[in-house]
Amino acid sequence: MRSCVRNTAGWHSWPDTARMGGEEQVYLSVVRQDIVKYDMMVKSLVQEIRELDGSQAELDDIGSLVRSRIAQLREQIEELKRLAQEEDNEDERQQLAEEATRSEKMLQDDHQAFRNALLVAQLTINQRSKDELLARRPVEGEGEGESSVRQRERRTRELLLRDSSRLSDDLLTVTRLIQDNVQKSRQTVDTLVEGSQNLTSTHEELKTMGSVISQARKILNKYGRRENTDKLLIFLGLVFFLASCLVVVRNRFIF
Repeated sequence: MRSCVRNTAGWHSWPDTARMGGEEQVYLSVVRQDIVKYDMMVKSLVQEIRELDGSQAELDDIGSLVRSRIAQLREQIEELKRLAQEEDNEDERQQLAEEATRSEKMLQDDHQAFRNALLVAQLTINQRSKDELLARRPVEGEGEGESSVRQRERRTRELLLRDSSRLSDDLLTVTRLIQDNVQKSRQTVDTLVEGSQNLTSTHEELKTMGSVISQARKILNKYGRRENTDKLLIFLGLVFFLASCLVVVRNRFIF
């Protein structure tokens, strides 16, 4: 596993000659702490959005901060996945992979909570702006001409259009994030399907090899029995030869 530390300028990789188990554990602990830290920040900012009673600018500032923290959280999760892939021990690699999967699920939940809170806050601000404009209209309309009324209506429409545009941009961002997650899920499914096909092919090859081994065992047993038969025939032939020799010798000495 490659050892790294994080400084103010970004990620710094240790050379291969400086690899140490202790440093790897420290770096892994830092990554885990960063995941927890950024997750808590995202949840806290989402709660601020839910309790927000301010302007559109304040909502935009908090929303931008949430997106930044989500990006940092995603970066740490990707780093945890990388560490899992580079881990040599099978059990630890499996444990880190499962931890990364749980962290991704947590990130998706944070995304969903952020989208819901942002949508509710945006609708609340739009409704409050509309109510304020409608409340001011009768007072400001007294003594003003038709041109002033039209000008206020135009400003109201522009404000609503601007708010709608911001909301649309946020929804598009959320949609792109969902599409990225769907694409990753498809790639995972494709990988699993390919792995299943490889396992099926390997199973068929093992079955074929088992059949070949069984046939080879039968042939070896057959040759073994034939070898025993040949030994018996050779022994009987030798006994017959010796008996013949004895008979010849006996007849020659007797007669």
